[in-house]
Amino acid sequence: MQLEKLELLAPARNIDIGIAAINCGADAVYIAGPSFGARESADNSIKEIAALIRYAHRYRVKVYMVLNTILFQNEIEQAEKITHSAYNAGCDALIIQDMGLLSANIAPMPLFASTQTYTRTPEDAVLMETLGFKRVILARELSLSQIREIREAVKIELEFFIHGSLCVGYSGRCYLSAALTGRSANRGVCAQPCRSYYNLVDKNEKILRKNEALLSLKDLNLTAHISALAEAGVTSFKIEGRLKNISYVKNIVRHYRSVIDSLIQNSRRYEQASLGALYVGFTPNPQNTFNRGYTTLFIDGERGHWKSEFGTRSMGEYIGKVKEGWKNKRGEYGFNCDTELKLSNNDGLCFVSPKGKIIGAKVSGSDSGTVATTARENIPDNSEIFM
Repeated sequence: MQLEKLELLAPARNIDIGIAAINCGADAVYIAGPSFGARESADNSIKEIAALIRYAHRYRVKVYMVLNTILFQNEIEQAEKITHSAYNAGCDALIIQDMGLLSANIAPMPLFASTQTYTRTPEDAVLMETLGFKRVILARELSLSQIREIREAVKIELEFFIHGSLCVGYSGRCYLSAALTGRSANRGVCAQPCRSYYNLVDKNEKILRKNEALLSLKDLNLTAHISALAEAGVTSFKIEGRLKNISYVKNIVRHYRSVIDSLIQNSRRYEQASLGALYVGFTPNPQNTFNRGYTTLFIDGERGHWKSEFGTRSMGEYIGKVKEGWKNKRGEYGFNCDTELKLSNNDGLCFVSPKGKIIGAKVSGSDSGTVATTARENIPDNSEIFM
């Protein structure tokens, strides 16, 4: 029986991050070229793309160029030239959104339908297959059962996001930024109004929720669903984050490499898409890199708790709850808690009170669960602690 290759696909803002992703176990990376990559601050020259490709191909790692903005007519010729340059550099595929490119003079490369095409039904996938796409990047809002239905309808490859930031709008169908600021997400210049703070007001103008990130979603984390996704027909597991830094990419890629390796080792159906064994001297932990809390979105077919609870920022790793806040004779504020983590002087802490108030402080002393801090106010009992 021929084994099915499973691909871990990592984001690369630049060549250095792309190489780091490969070194941490990515089977493929996706990266923008000189223009039209849907992230205005993540463009790369063809020379840099070519250097990344040379490094990647040593290990049979693939490099996909992202060219997924909606294009104006006067930009088609430039886009065509970019595709031919990418082809000559050895790029393995193009990720596109604009269907106008299908009738343009683009290079003869495999085409992947971007998640911005919002493929969410078997009929959508059949259309993409008919148009000649080799792979479709499915909408993030799908459940496992919906993915299975699509798998049964088409033979092309299925790619699915497994980790990273989520948009409150459907993939490719959000025009909030364009409406509010004139900056279109489909042109790579989203102002991220979903991460702003708003008041929720009823028809009588009564404020129900004040100054909250009402549209901000938690980040996606499908660690526990990798095996089920493979069973459903997904063969490319994609990490979001072409604007993320190198430490984020290394940590998250290394984490999912271990998850997929475990699946491969325990199954007779799958194999790694690239070459080589991985030797990395650190233990990955998704809690230690930027996240707004984690969600599995719709993957189980039910609506979960998606809203980022503490705003749009990353709170750090959750370490426990305050049992009792106190103030000593020297005027220091501190707390008692039960945690297995050892706290050291100058460790940064963030407290979220039961009423949602956020207090930041550093550790100034710690002994057997009693912690002194640099806080300038009382730390409420039952506050959640992040580090």
